[in-house]
Amino acid sequence: EPGATHAPIEEFRRLVIDLYIAPGEPGYWESAIRDGDDAMRPPVESAIRERRPFTIDVLYGDQEGGQRVVSRFIVVPAGDDSWYTQTGRHWNIDRPDPR
Repeated sequence: EPGATHAPIEEFRRLVIDLYIAPGEPGYWESAIRDGDDAMRPPVESAIRERRPFTIDVLYGDQEGGQRVVSRFIVVPAGDDSWYTQTGRHWNIDRPDPR
């Protein structure tokens, strides 16, 4: 959507593991909400239970902590028991946005 933006950088959570993805190669990330009292848990559980699309913003950078980018993934139900995801938006944090 035009004018969309990501959450403030200080609101992002650190992943427990670091993932290295070589330039030009496919990659992945994984995540979980493990704390039952986490404020994000009810809306995510609800979207999954009701099979509604939802978005996840991932903040990542290079191995030196630079070139940070926020990528927005949309997660959509596919069939009766699967999910499909794709990236639809990227924001540069440490350099000018190309748009």
